[in-house]
Amino acid sequence: MSEQLPPVPDLQTVLVIMAHPDDAEFCCGGTAKILTEQGAAVHYIVLTNGDKGNHNLSVTVPELVRTRIREQRAAARLLGVQDVIFMGEEDGFLQPSRELRRRLVRHIRRMRPDLIICQYPEMLFRGHSYINHPDHRNAGLATLEAVFPAAGNPMFFPDLLAEGLEPHNIKELWMCMAPEPNHRVDISQYFELKIQALRQHASQFDDIDAMERWVRERWAEKDEQGELRYFESFKRMHFGS
Repeated sequence: MSEQLPPVPDLQTVLVIMAHPDDAEFCCGGTAKILTEQGAAVHYIVLTNGDKGNHNLSVTVPELVRTRIREQRAAARLLGVQDVIFMGEEDGFLQPSRELRRRLVRHIRRMRPDLIICQYPEMLFRGHSYINHPDHRNAGLATLEAVFPAAGNPMFFPDLLAEGLEPHNIKELWMCMAPEPNHRVDISQYFELKIQALRQHASQFDDIDAMERWVRERWAEKDEQGELRYFESFKRMHFGS
């Protein structure tokens, strides 16, 4: 299983498309930081407004949405991400609709990324105690349907051509949460920064220290010398030569 990123300039522009605020930090926070350090321009798209991400009924929905936007921007800044686009879909009810596909195609054609990182659309559950959020699955599906065939085919959404947004095909697609990943990135150098970025999402955790302990355990492996290393894993697809 590969542990090396393709060298820049192969990946000059990277687009991370996730369902919720905080998903990117869990899935690929360390990888995003490595890419920015290599000189890539990394952008986030967050599809939902995160308005279900709290069980405290004393917090109003507009207040929660503002908090989650603020937390996501703070986390992205720590990782060197250039910008965060919030699509504003309702949390919990994300669907890979025609209109969402058009909006994603518009951003893909505008940014022209070499690499897109998204969530794996077919992961329903893991082990005996984790059911994957439907928004995670539908975020992955919406992204895949935008990547192919729509983003690279001028017959899809011809109104975008009038905006000067020509078809675009990406070089790489990496999906996190895949049950059988074929690519992983050693993020040990930036693992503490990944933790710091996750801790920006304070509204999401009743016990933020317990979250940190779980992340440290979940991402850790021991190397041959018994030293702890940390990896982020992906289902990687490569297009073209």
